[in-house]
Amino acid sequence: MTGRIRFRQIARAALAADPRMGSFSQISAWEARPDAGRLPLLMVVTPVERAAQATLSAFERATVLQVGVKRLGSDDLEDLLDADADAVEGAICRAFQQAAIVCLPEEVTVTLNTDGEQAVGTLISSFRIVWRRPIPRPAP
Repeated sequence: MTGRIRFRQIARAALAADPRMGSFSQISAWEARPDAGRLPLLMVVTPVERAAQATLSAFERATVLQVGVKRLGSDDLEDLLDADADAVEGAICRAFQQAAIVCLPEEVTVTLNTDGEQAVGTLISSFRIVWRRPIPRPAP
């Protein structure tokens, strides 16, 4: 199993167990205009990974883990998303600390779309996971 698969599994399990985020439907790919009846939605992805040789036998990896939330709201939509961001950060940081994996919050982006009948807000919380992976070697 690659690190990215494990990281997504840890994040999904942590969010499913969180009192605030556990009731959200988890999806694997973002929908541009999801059916409002399905909201709130939660997505976990690892869209970027950079590698640099750290030693003769290992690469240092920096993987970006993102947690996305889409939800309906009204005047308090940005406040709801801010509270979601706090819950996501707490759940993710605790889970990765328990797994002894360095995972640091990096960025939070909030977007509000008020073009439709109901306002839809999107939160993207980004984390950077730093880890090492052995350099593949040919069999002797």
